[in-house]
Amino acid sequence: MRRISNFDDFYEAPIGLGGALELRDFGEEANSWASKRGQRAGTEGRRGEEFAQARPPARRGAQPRDPVQEMMGLQIGRLMREIKRLNPRETFLEPAGGSYSVQTRDSLQQRLEELQRAQIIDQRTGWPIQRFIGDNRDNITFEPLGGSTVAGRNPVDTHTLYPNGSNYHRLNPQGHGNNATPHGHGHRPGTGPDRTGQGPSLDIWGNIVPNKSPDAHWPMR
Repeated sequence: MRRISNFDDFYEAPIGLGGALELRDFGEEANSWASKRGQRAGTEGRRGEEFAQARPPARRGAQPRDPVQEMMGLQIGRLMREIKRLNPRETFLEPAGGSYSVQTRDSLQQRLEELQRAQIIDQRTGWPIQRFIGDNRDNITFEPLGGSTVAGRNPVDTHTLYPNGSNYHRLNPQGHGNNATPHGHGHRPGTGPDRTGQGPSLDIWGNIVPNKSPDAHWPMR
């Protein structure tokens, strides 16, 4: 290690140590080099003590996680898996505190508790409900956990969907086809979107019924 400047306490680190070191807090002997710069190195001059308190340089790139961070990472991973189990559509953003911080863990714990408290089950289908969707006539439809809400082919219609996109509930305020009476529908899970992926029709009690039967058409206001 050699001194870079005779006017500042900066030193060049050997190759592999990550560049220059800033040696500002070595102690009295390190700061007294100026008065001895005319002396020969040895027992009368600077004997190397000034290097004794050098701070190791910061490592470039990502730092390895310490045991506390490793444990925090395991806890965060478990919380994320449980949240995704309750809500498969949940997404996680990088929080301000970092991926292995206490703030991240506490935020995920709070979100998990919210999902656990919100576990209202639709007795017709057995699915947890994440939202209630209403119209201006106080007709209510359920959005299943992990699902979504979209407009039907007729823009006045409202469809709630299972996570795979198949219909859960349908609200048809203008009816459809040959039936212009406002009504709704409920369905078991299907294979995917549209009528081809739609599951079996239900009556208002959750029983499977023919899709064209009166019981498959739920009354609406």
